[in-house]
Amino acid sequence: MPMFANSEYPIRDDLAGIHEAQFNGLGAPGTWGTGAQRLAIAAEARQAGYDAGVLEAPIEAGHAPEITLPDIARKVVRRLATEPKDVDQASYNEALAGGLSDSEYVEIVGVVSRMVDFDVFARGMGVPLAPLPEPEPGEPSRERPPEAVQELAWVPTIPNPPEGGAIADELYEGAPKPYIVRGMSLVPDELRKHVALEHIQYLPIGKIMIPDYKHHEGLSRSQAEIVAARVSALNECFF
Repeated sequence: MPMFANSEYPIRDDLAGIHEAQFNGLGAPGTWGTGAQRLAIAAEARQAGYDAGVLEAPIEAGHAPEITLPDIARKVVRRLATEPKDVDQASYNEALAGGLSDSEYVEIVGVVSRMVDFDVFARGMGVPLAPLPEPEPGEPSRERPPEAVQELAWVPTIPNPPEGGAIADELYEGAPKPYIVRGMSLVPDELRKHVALEHIQYLPIGKIMIPDYKHHEGLSRSQAEIVAARVSALNECFF
């Protein structure tokens, strides 16, 4: 059954489509985690939401993870899922000292932030959370972009073009981007997925600097930014 089949509200086909495709893709091997590991991350993020009282567990939970995440990974996941305002450089350093690599940390950030996106949207639409998919076989690619260097972010990032080379041109659509975009470039596939979501939920990243660009029917760019700013303020987003 489609994720939003029971929604009382109309949902655009492109929005429903990308949520369903990316949600089902959580069970596929990633860059640093297997499908089973990525689903364990997604399940832990959901459990953190249940424990915090911000999500209601669905009757049909779907796949039950068969592996246990390391304690440091669980701590990172829970902080990202329910207390993102407490994510700072000290917590990042703690994660690395606890055994996570910088690349693993970035992939966890990517998986958790997308999982929260899917679940909070479903909650807002009044539909049950979708059951977790089954894990797919295969090993992670473990490909670290050689272009990534330590710039001013906590994690290594791919520099803006031209310094970042061809992959920077692809990821950043040929134009310089701030760290809020480049922050996950150490794991390019996660950044690609986030950009794909932004193209539909927010606006294409190549249009961000066009102040009168309108991407949402019924909302001007200024109105969309007011909504975004208000949500960010409520979430205590330091950006």
